[in-house]
Amino acid sequence: MNQYFKMKNKKKRLLWSISNCCFKKVIDLDIIAKYGSIIAISIILLSQILNISESNNIRMSFFSMFINIFFLLVVLNKVEILKLTIFEEQMNSILKFIIFVFVLNFFAYLISEVPIHNYFFAPVSFLGAYFIFVLLKTK
Repeated sequence: MNQYFKMKNKKKRLLWSISNCCFKKVIDLDIIAKYGSIIAISIILLSQILNISESNNIRMSFFSMFINIFFLLVVLNKVEILKLTIFEEQMNSILKFIIFVFVLNFFAYLISEVPIHNYFFAPVSFLGAYFIFVLLKTK
């Protein structure tokens, strides 16, 4: 009787993979974390460049742009696209600080009254924090 149910379940799962997690073969979390964190920081960096070109709050945009360039250099060093020995000792603490800043930005963008902050930059900041967290835990 027990073999009958096993055979019946095998027929239902004929096209499924043997493993319980079928996304392991399709989606590699390391690649998503690498490029997702780079894309999230690049989007925020491009928004600061757009603010500078439109003359919106130039001083804070320059300050934010330099901070985001630093964040991008740290992430590029972590994913081994750049080889900088400056960040090696403090890499994990810098990445934790980046996660903190992105989570803080997420909440700040959520309470903003500008719709683009609520619907675009808040998710980008949250995903950036998530991708950097995954990057911190995987390497």
